[in-house]
Amino acid sequence: MKLYFINEYLGDIHNTGVEGMWVYAEITPSKNIDKFNDFFAALVDEENDFEEANFSEEWVDDNNWFVIDDENRKKGICIPAVYPDGVIAWRWR
Repeated sequence: MKLYFINEYLGDIHNTGVEGMWVYAEITPSKNIDKFNDFFAALVDEENDFEEANFSEEWVDDNNWFVIDDENRKKGICIPAVYPDGVIAWRWR
């Protein structure tokens, strides 16, 4: 699978597993993901509240996030949690 934000390719997703409503995997990021590093760091920071107002409205809109599966089908996801260790988690929309 491949992760996208609008039309921007952010990385390859592999080693996918499911736990309840959550999908967990590993991501091999593209260089395009760099501009989202602070956004993802804030999103996964469990010790502080995530402040949507600190980020672009487009970034916090679930409709802008999706994956392309191995059959080249576009599937909508909620904003993914991308961790510094290369783990990614999301829920399907």
